[in-house]
Amino acid sequence: GLSPCSQARGSNVMSATVVGVFLMVLTISCEAVRTQSRIVRASARMSSLPSVDEVKAADFRRAVAFAPSVCAALEDDDPDVEPVLTAMLGSSDGIRGFFVQYLTDAELQKPDSDEQPRALLNAMEHAPEPVLAELMVMNVVMPIATSLLHVRNGDVAMAESSRLTARRATAIVSATRPTAALTDLRCVLAACDKSAGNAAASVGDPVPVERLEFWKQFCEKWQYDEVQRDLIADVAGALIDAWGA
Repeated sequence: GLSPCSQARGSNVMSATVVGVFLMVLTISCEAVRTQSRIVRASARMSSLPSVDEVKAADFRRAVAFAPSVCAALEDDDPDVEPVLTAMLGSSDGIRGFFVQYLTDAELQKPDSDEQPRALLNAMEHAPEPVLAELMVMNVVMPIATSLLHVRNGDVAMAESSRLTARRATAIVSATRPTAALTDLRCVLAACDKSAGNAAASVGDPVPVERLEFWKQFCEKWQYDEVQRDLIADVAGALIDAWGA
């Protein structure tokens, strides 16, 4: 018969084999669970993507409710998202509702990638340019001013959230460059830059008076102070310079 030591070694080998098999089965099972979870999440995203008719009829609150599933579809490169997003960006409510999510959700990766999703760029080409451009520039201006306010209040997390929104909005403006956005940026610079006696002249060619007045009133409405306006002017100027305008 086997000695006690030999029996112990055999028992240990058998135990190690059993443990190894168990761990292998456990690993396979966990991976299967993870795969199933991904399938379930993907299925949920597909089923929750609103229809073109739904987003066309949506008001702002409804658009905000639709935005997470649209953004999730963009993250997944879902081929069905482009017509939905095109319809969504066809109205002011849809544009605002979508960008509330796309610019602020820190979990999203596509807004921070080197290139914006092709589906988004294509959809933006069909959006009403004056409306889209105005909202895009607002998405740059407002979080810049708000970030400074949060810094003054000692709220580091909210300041970083506002900076994230501003960075993402700036990237989209840079990637798309609608003509109306350039006009509005020049007006923003003129409205915020106090270094020149004639605000319109401070940005080169004359800017549309009605748009200049709109942005002047916008800054006054939100009570932006001199420091906030200086920050806004710096970003607007940098975007204009990058534009080559």
